[in-house]
Amino acid sequence: MSKFTEWLKTMAVGSDQDDPDGYAGEDSIDNESYSEPEYASPIQAKAEPSVARESRPSNFSMSSGASIEMKVVKPDGLDKVEQISDYLLDRKTVLLNLEDTNKENARRLIDFLNGVAYAINGSLKKVANCTYVITPSNVDVSGESLQAAASTPAEKSNLF
Repeated sequence: MSKFTEWLKTMAVGSDQDDPDGYAGEDSIDNESYSEPEYASPIQAKAEPSVARESRPSNFSMSSGASIEMKVVKPDGLDKVEQISDYLLDRKTVLLNLEDTNKENARRLIDFLNGVAYAINGSLKKVANCTYVITPSNVDVSGESLQAAASTPAEKSNLF
């Protein structure tokens, strides 16, 4: 056999010679002088059940110096979608009025902005006919008109 194949076999399988480090077999430490530490009874801790955190707060309280800025936008086409997205990324609430937007563009705007709201852990809610409020995660919107707007299945399926 060539030296290369012997070397390869030695690397893959190992050699038949004694361990070159001299550590084969038992340790040289006297095992009789070593004693296991004695412990009292094992500790039995009760695990607390884990509680899942909600992804967005249910109530938001502002400190006295904080303020929430709301932008009112009335787009006539898709040209304002980037500006609206920037408002949301800056954690500003957007009131979206789609009265002057045709149905196809309005649907596209709603679909895109719903994705933006989802990405920032915010929400998009219908507040009136052709009017939506889009909030970042630090703002919670509630009220009777919101519940009434989404109460019937026909209104849930029809965005406009």
